[in-house]
Amino acid sequence: MIMKKPFNKTTYDIADTTAKKHMIGWLEHTQPHCTVNSQETTYFDLTVKTDDGGDAQLYEVEIKYAWKDEWPETWDELRIPYRKKRLLDRWKDKHRKCLLTFIVFNHDCSKAWHIDGDTVLESEVKEASNRYVKKGELFFHIPVKQAYQVDMTYDKGNS
Repeated sequence: MIMKKPFNKTTYDIADTTAKKHMIGWLEHTQPHCTVNSQETTYFDLTVKTDDGGDAQLYEVEIKYAWKDEWPETWDELRIPYRKKRLLDRWKDKHRKCLLTFIVFNHDCSKAWHIDGDTVLESEVKEASNRYVKKGELFFHIPVKQAYQVDMTYDKGNS
């Protein structure tokens, strides 16, 4: 019998808060002339506006706790839950001028994959077969060669 990992709101809240906090710190360090809005919405995790009034940047963040050190060569794709389609539709309909980036952090938020919203939209949608995923749950399957990995470390003393 295959065991499925049940949804745990406490674990989700901790991961969500940790990912947002780290992303905010990294953005403030790498883009000092920006304003980050992390107010909880039903769509985007973070909205970033630059001081020059340019188009906003939108971010959706998550942590992949199974990713410990280097990205395993056998993991040839990233998976974004298909339920994020609602967020993608909102972006297409209301915020198309904005850059949407999905961020997938490793376990300690020291590295992350950055995936453009268009790349997610154009990727294959299918089930993911693994013991933690409910049968029938759909995901966007993004080849890692269509994403880019970023060192997310920064001097937290200066942020």
